[in-house]
Amino acid sequence: PLYRIWSSSGVKMAKRKKIGDVYRFDFDKKFHCYCQILEASDVVFFNFYSDSENDNIDEVIEKDELFRIWLDRDCLKSDKWQFICHKELSAERKIVFDKYNNPAGGTDFFILRNKKNAEFIKVAREQCFGLEIAAAWTELGIIDRLNYSFFGIPLPMHIKKDIPFYK
Repeated sequence: PLYRIWSSSGVKMAKRKKIGDVYRFDFDKKFHCYCQILEASDVVFFNFYSDSENDNIDEVIEKDELFRIWLDRDCLKSDKWQFICHKELSAERKIVFDKYNNPAGGTDFFILRNKKNAEFIKVAREQCFGLEIAAAWTELGIIDRLNYSFFGIPLPMHIKKDIPFYK
């Protein structure tokens, strides 16, 4: 997938995202956080936010995971996202997690296993507890999740019902 970044001359340029790329996301007027592109289209957000321009990226990517999600294809095109560097994935970050799906909010539940070839497996609802939904998150949805995770700002109901999936 292509996204846009600013060149030093201020012109937007297309760049292909790669596994291991680290991005800064300015999710607030004052604060930013970081995420890294993982395998199987996952993106990990780290349990770290800052208002500093001198963050140590090596320390940031060692932080605990806040959450792993899929990004909507337009997210990285926004001016709020800045490519920082490329870092090899740690062994922990190479693990691909299952996600769940509940089509149209019905009674059927599925787990998406995305190890080599993605496959949906029908499961009991309880097997989905704690899994992320198999959906791409928009920039506004990500901002809501970060504000909830970092500052305790309540999630909108349309998001709250999907994450994390509990009883």
